[in-house]
Amino acid sequence: MGQITVAAGIARLLEKMGTEFVFGLNGHGNWGLLDALVYDTKIECISARMEDQAVELADGYWRYKRGGALPIVTTSVGPGNANIMPAIATAYYESIAMLAIVGVGATHWFDRGGIEEAYRDGPEDFAGAIRPICKKAGMATRPDTCIDMFLRAYKTALSGRPGPVVMAIPFDIQHALIPEDSLPDPMPYMRIRRPGPDPKGIADAIKLLEKAERPLLVFGSGIANSGAHQALLDFAEATGTPVVATSAGKAAFPETHRLSAGIVGRAGSLHGNHMARRSDLIIGVGTHFTDIDTGGWTLFDIPGNAKLIHVDIDENELGRAYPTEVALNSDARLALEALTKAAQSAGIKERTSWTNELAKERDAFNEAVKPLRESNISPLHYARVCEDVSQVVESQCPEMSVFFDTGHMLSFGPCFLRASSRNVYHSSFMHRMGWSASAAIGASMASGGKPAVALLGDGAFIMRATVMLTAVEQKLPVIAVVFDNKSLQIEREAMFKIYGRESLCDYRKKGETELWGPDFAKMAEGMGCVGVRVEKAEDFKRAFEAALASGKPTVISVATEIETPQYRSAWYPYPKDFNATWKPGLVDAPEGHGFVMPTFSKED
Repeated sequence: MGQITVAAGIARLLEKMGTEFVFGLNGHGNWGLLDALVYDTKIECISARMEDQAVELADGYWRYKRGGALPIVTTSVGPGNANIMPAIATAYYESIAMLAIVGVGATHWFDRGGIEEAYRDGPEDFAGAIRPICKKAGMATRPDTCIDMFLRAYKTALSGRPGPVVMAIPFDIQHALIPEDSLPDPMPYMRIRRPGPDPKGIADAIKLLEKAERPLLVFGSGIANSGAHQALLDFAEATGTPVVATSAGKAAFPETHRLSAGIVGRAGSLHGNHMARRSDLIIGVGTHFTDIDTGGWTLFDIPGNAKLIHVDIDENELGRAYPTEVALNSDARLALEALTKAAQSAGIKERTSWTNELAKERDAFNEAVKPLRESNISPLHYARVCEDVSQVVESQCPEMSVFFDTGHMLSFGPCFLRASSRNVYHSSFMHRMGWSASAAIGASMASGGKPAVALLGDGAFIMRATVMLTAVEQKLPVIAVVFDNKSLQIEREAMFKIYGRESLCDYRKKGETELWGPDFAKMAEGMGCVGVRVEKAEDFKRAFEAALASGKPTVISVATEIETPQYRSAWYPYPKDFNATWKPGLVDAPEGHGFVMPTFSKED
């Protein structure tokens, strides 16, 4: 009987499971894994420049694929492992499946305080430290059970609500020998059967839909993870129900469809928020109604004049934000298919007065924001840059992966970046700054090296800029569009609104008043990218087209400024009076809430 190391056994199984990429960083605790992966398999191993970047590369890969073999991350010991924590948290709260195999020291030295051991409160316990922010975390303690633990960890990441699983494997266990013929068939661990809805719940939901005059379906990332795109379209068309996306759900429903109400939430479309306020029945599918998506829980009149049907694969999210009339713990696709079939049997038809209202509000929104989309101001307006990116993507590369970041970009990406395909993505809950640059590279790899673009602010890019080295090394056509305003603009704007002044938002040299920032074009060139600076509105589109045509990693630094009126569709206050009573409920755009469109002239 031949023998094989645990590390070689895992590598062999990962190859058999169809793994395309392992993203990671070398550290002394994962040498055994790395040696087996690099030399004993044909899996492509990608060296990141920081551990969290490896996780974000896997994150972008999964968002593009949404199925199949998991992306794998490997890191090592102490600070190396700790570096993955914020990126793993992002993947966890945004339902991104991956398996992180982290190396730790040899069991021989546990609890002795060896180099970078997570000890003091007990023997090596990195798994315990990361457990609250991942789907599952554990550590192998025996060679003869390690393979089984690995396969269960893999299945956990894929099943139910997908998410990141972390498995620590001590150094000596990686090298321990096990019988070669003990390796099981791994394929059953990749076969996932999703839960379907309760038939009584479907029947109750249809009764509500029959009575509703203004139904609205609100969807999030559960549509993409379920592969429920066609089921969503079928339900909308069969029942004539308008649909609105959260920022996480963007691009899962055709935005040009007559039943699309755009985006809902703080940065939502005006017609999307209007429909949310007016609806008497909300059907939430694969979304958990965050403050971003609900305008601080002020857009939906639940449980006042609107009832809620809530569908989610995670039972813990049902009824979290709003009381539900019908809660369906189900896969999104299976629930939508059942709802469609039942609605057709019940003879449910479109409410034309409601859909006509949507059409009127949509036209009003497009007319209202037209000056922003066409703005010729210099430095540039975010909306104009998003419009130009949308036009180029639509005409030249409609399937291109488009990522937009948090910060001020969160106010423009949802509405102003039009989705010409399903490949538009946003970090919609943790909002980790700079995530988009790494994730765009991961999506480019997942697509076989097709172009991808990330739009992010200068503060975000500074935090994550070194990931562009990976794009250079892998020769990927990834473009980073960096909005350079030398400030954390969204924080600045809110602080001025609340306090009349800003704190730690503007970047300046000590003792100087002028805003300051680095030369991003030169930074890009120093990393091997093409670096471009754009300061006039009429120059951006040409620069973006040239970057796309070049097929080279490119950073486009776009001069933007911080005083021009910006787009906000739902202002809402953060509760700051501890003694005040707070409860969710409809707020019909009083002073300090809602959106008042700034006036722009054609020359602006």
